[in-house]
This record gives sequence, structure tokens and C-alpha cells, in this order.
Amino acid sequence: MNIKCIIKCTAFSIVLTFILLLILAVVEYFSNVSENVIVYLVYASVILSVLVGSFAVSKSSDSKALIHSLILCAVYFIILILLSLGINGRIVFNTHFFAIAGGIFGAGVLGTIIGK
Repeated sequence: MNIKCIIKCTAFSIVLTFILLLILAVVEYFSNVSENVIVYLVYASVILSVLVGSFAVSKSSDSKALIHSLILCAVYFIILILLSLGINGRIVFNTHFFAIAGGIFGAGVLGTIIGK
């Protein structure tokens, strides 16, 4: 198991997510884009970031690419939960939570398929 690559690709996914969310915040602040559109773009940025990280980890792993990708997704999701706990003080299990969870793991599987 290539733990070093998983950590590196997870960190890349998190940094990419942060950059995309920062761009979305600037776009929302300086334009008339609806907040409803921004919510969907936030989902898309998380999915895109995990897709790119999963693609990278599956390219660098010789075998068990799906397992490496799912570990990346699980670590990413745990970090996202810990950030939510730090900011909000609690976890809210609503449709947004499950949409993000499904998007993360779906993008991980798709990134593995594309990467191999």
C-alpha cells in the first residue's frame, strides 16, 4: 500500500478544493451570481477535486488502485467532517451531508476508472 502517495494526493485534493472555493467566494462577492448556483458549484468543486486526486493516486499505484482511491476518499471525508466540527461545532446529517458523501465516493470510483 502506497501511504505516501495517498497522503500526497489527499493533500492536493484539499488544496485544490480550497482554491476552487476561494475562487467561488470571490465570484459570488463581486458578481450577481445567485447563491443557489454557487451551492451547486461548491458540490462540483469538491467532486472535481476528489476526481483529480483519485485519478492521480490510481495512476501512481500499480495494483489495488480502487482501494487506494477509496482510502483517499475516506481521509478526505474525515478531514471535511473535522473541519465542519471545528467551524460549526456539530455535524448536521441532512441532504447536503449525504450529497457530499456520495459525490466524494462516486468521484473516487470514477477517478479510479478513468485512471486505469
